[in-house]
Amino acid sequence: MLTFYIVDDDISVRKVLSNIITSKDLGRVVGETDNGNSAYEAILELKPDIVLMDLLIPGMDGIETIKKLKKAESYSNFIMISQVDAEDMITLAYQCGIEFYIHKPINIIEVVSVIDRVKELINLKKSLSIIHRTVESISPREYASGELVSHTGARTIDTILSDLGITGEAGSMDIKKMLELIRDKKNSVGEHYNYKLSSMYEILSDHYMQEGEPYQSSSGVKAIEQRIRRAVAKALQNIATMGIENPNSPKFYQVFYMPVRLQGSKAGDGFSAG
Repeated sequence: MLTFYIVDDDISVRKVLSNIITSKDLGRVVGETDNGNSAYEAILELKPDIVLMDLLIPGMDGIETIKKLKKAESYSNFIMISQVDAEDMITLAYQCGIEFYIHKPINIIEVVSVIDRVKELINLKKSLSIIHRTVESISPREYASGELVSHTGARTIDTILSDLGITGEAGSMDIKKMLELIRDKKNSVGEHYNYKLSSMYEILSDHYMQEGEPYQSSSGVKAIEQRIRRAVAKALQNIATMGIENPNSPKFYQVFYMPVRLQGSKAGDGFSAG
């Protein structure tokens, strides 16, 4: 169940939002406040999945509160709900890390729709974290004659993407390139490269721009993020279907428990199932 925290200096707005969350069975409200200072402390302590925050609140305003929380490595997802409609302020809100901006007065249908979209985003982030954990176990690989040489039964990234049924998705190319860039980074510095997905999107975009790679018609950060989200959503759908139809199949077991590592550092070593 999703957890929510509400920040608004108008108690009636807080009650409306709380009632929407409860009546629509969207999750559980773990707390609320009317100012940015107390919101900062409570959000770090309670770690809510979603924070509904007004822009103009006493103490730190909504944007400054979110910025400070992001610096403190808060993993909450922020939805800003405000009557402010100035384009520069809305742009600034998105730049500081919000997922959506909702204009007051509150519309129940819009609030429910946005929360559902953020819920989907949270699920995708959890899925993408699998890639992160997989990458952390990767060791350097080597090539022979420009081609990856693998052991019998070894699994490459291409094989995994194929098993997930997303080789035709544009985002699969982004995922593959992301893993390759991280591998190259590890090879150059000799240690794991810890990163945030937002930073990885930027690195990937810069790489496409510098290399002029023809298979990506759009290299913008947002375009990359959306392509990867669609690919991961498709993969999850395929895994779910596979598990429903035949949960005991070897392929489902292999795909569901898909962490991959590269073994050894000698020529001829390649990807193998973890």
